[in-house]
Amino acid sequence: MEKQSILTSKSYQRAKTNLQDKLKLAFLKHYPHYLVPGYNLHSTFPAADSELENVIEQYQEYPYHCDLPKPLLPPAKVPRNMLNEEDPALELVTLKNYVNSDIERMKHYYLKHEKELKLIHKKDIKWNHTKGEITAKIPKYVADIAKIIDKDPDPCFEGVYNWYYTGGSIDCVQLYNKNILLFPFMGELVSVPLDNIEDFLWKPLFEKAAKCELSGTLYELKHNVNVDACMFLGRYKRHCNFYTLSERDNKCKLTDVHTQTSKTPYIGADLSPINANQYCLVNVERCVTLWDIVKMKPINCNTVMQATVLDDSWSSIKFQSADPNILLLVDRCCLHYLDVRVPFDQPALTMCPKFYLEKCEHLSIDVASRNNFCRYIGTYHSMLMCDSRSPQQCVQQKWTHQFKSPPLTSSVIARDDKEFVVLSSQIAGETTVIVNTWTDNEIPQSYNFPYTPPHIKETLNESQIQGMCLNPYLRDRFELSNTGSSLIKNDTQNIFLFLQNSIGDIYYQCLTHDIALDKYSPINGKSYCILNAWQNAVSIETDAIAPLTMSSKSNMHYPFKSFTNKKLRLKHKHDSVDCFEPSWKQSLEKLNTYMDILAPELLAVWEIYEEVPLPLTAAPHQKVLNWLESADTKAPILSQEEIENVSTPINTQELISVSQEVDISYLDDSNALQDLLPKVKTTRSTKRGSVRKRQRV
Repeated sequence: MEKQSILTSKSYQRAKTNLQDKLKLAFLKHYPHYLVPGYNLHSTFPAADSELENVIEQYQEYPYHCDLPKPLLPPAKVPRNMLNEEDPALELVTLKNYVNSDIERMKHYYLKHEKELKLIHKKDIKWNHTKGEITAKIPKYVADIAKIIDKDPDPCFEGVYNWYYTGGSIDCVQLYNKNILLFPFMGELVSVPLDNIEDFLWKPLFEKAAKCELSGTLYELKHNVNVDACMFLGRYKRHCNFYTLSERDNKCKLTDVHTQTSKTPYIGADLSPINANQYCLVNVERCVTLWDIVKMKPINCNTVMQATVLDDSWSSIKFQSADPNILLLVDRCCLHYLDVRVPFDQPALTMCPKFYLEKCEHLSIDVASRNNFCRYIGTYHSMLMCDSRSPQQCVQQKWTHQFKSPPLTSSVIARDDKEFVVLSSQIAGETTVIVNTWTDNEIPQSYNFPYTPPHIKETLNESQIQGMCLNPYLRDRFELSNTGSSLIKNDTQNIFLFLQNSIGDIYYQCLTHDIALDKYSPINGKSYCILNAWQNAVSIETDAIAPLTMSSKSNMHYPFKSFTNKKLRLKHKHDSVDCFEPSWKQSLEKLNTYMDILAPELLAVWEIYEEVPLPLTAAPHQKVLNWLESADTKAPILSQEEIENVSTPINTQELISVSQEVDISYLDDSNALQDLLPKVKTTRSTKRGSVRKRQRV
């Protein structure tokens, strides 16, 4: 049978019909659609639609191979609770979720009791000024919500991931023909040269490193290389620091030169690649400021108008590499081009790729390409390549990265006619490599599917199979969130990826091996050995101990005040009689009124069928007499054969000890004696002896 064409197949026609419009919100909400892969899309195919089968056949896997990642630095000393309870990069997201959950709970309570609760308007609240205090009388549920809102750690932040880390806190610069890596580590900003000791191994030269103290949590690093020095910009939450990196006596020298503060949180920053004296900042209020480093004064400042309603306050600011007068502002919806030579409250050009995205997709990252007119834009589910020369149809290429979390960091590096784009999210292990090939006519093509390189957890798994790296806390350490990524190319044109997590650990791997590597290859074998030595250093850390933590905190102000009050005395009357009676004490008369339903069934196994009631008012000695009278005084007469078959009990040590547990002669309580005596009349059957005799015969 002749092979059916793809264009005429029922599957193709059904897919074409169902994909005419965007997916419905109900589907996007309940189905993990981010896991669905897709072909790399191009706006201009070299083949016509009739040759679609030939185009599909051109798609191939990633053309290179990756080795297993390995640690670069000594392990950072962290408390053990940080490995299984607290991720520093996700702490803000966790606290915001708690606050929002409490607010939703209060809203649900109000809607449930809306008729009972009093509705109050803002104009009805009367404020009283007394003794320097401003007070007002409001309903309790309003005060409870206000108390919860007051505990909000960051009113400007909303989101499912910490977008303050957009851009990444690790950066690499080539200065004096050396690769120098800058990164935060244990409260310090460290600059260390890297030496490529072997083809695929890097060694940090700590004897030539420099460091300076950090002034908070570092979210983003940017650099600009000059003739004899390099300027770094470090973005914190409410300030930006400027550092100069130079070399003296064959050692790095890192100096903190300036701090730019702000009352509003910064979310984006960049240094001009052409004019070394300029930098730009953007805050959560969409206020873009162009600064002069020498004069320490703003050159231009405008608040960019917002055309649509956005989910949060995230945005990113970049200089265009070819024109220093153009700033690129990216928000959740569009890419805006700002001309600083005129007031830029309105963008000079806006490119909106929402037509090519699903309803749940928003922009999250922006990185430059080798072509000055093109930008790589990361979204929640895909990666786009936009061209400013055609703003109406700006999307030229599209890839699917299959991330659960939005992309947070991205790096681009060129090799021959190819561009390697590395995209990472905040979740450990969510990293993808995209290869984009540029032709002579500057038309990019990408027929290699995005590739996910192995994570450090895969190195741990293979090491544990071989009996190494058995520290139980390593897996928790490797699952901490990503905060930065960088790409380095060595002399042999091999590309290496460096990833940093939220506690400062850095792992690296090669992305461009020409031959396939298995788990027994020498290169991966070195990764096992390096990781094993690294975990030995983790095991001997003295600071990594489990601290004392409290699951909940209570307000102990009143008990502390009562304990320290010397005038406070306990009121106690000596004449008062303690008439408290425990609830477990019950009279014998009441207990005898109870009926045990299960007793006949349980006693029937022992052939106890009849219970002799005892008078409740009888004296102790009368109870004994009644029991003796109820007993059968006539002993059963056994035949000679039955006597021979009666087994003689063997008093073992266990039986003797049990029989000696209670000595009736030492009991004075008649009630206790009555409990030891049998309350029933027993009958002994003679059939058992006959059965034993027949079995013996």
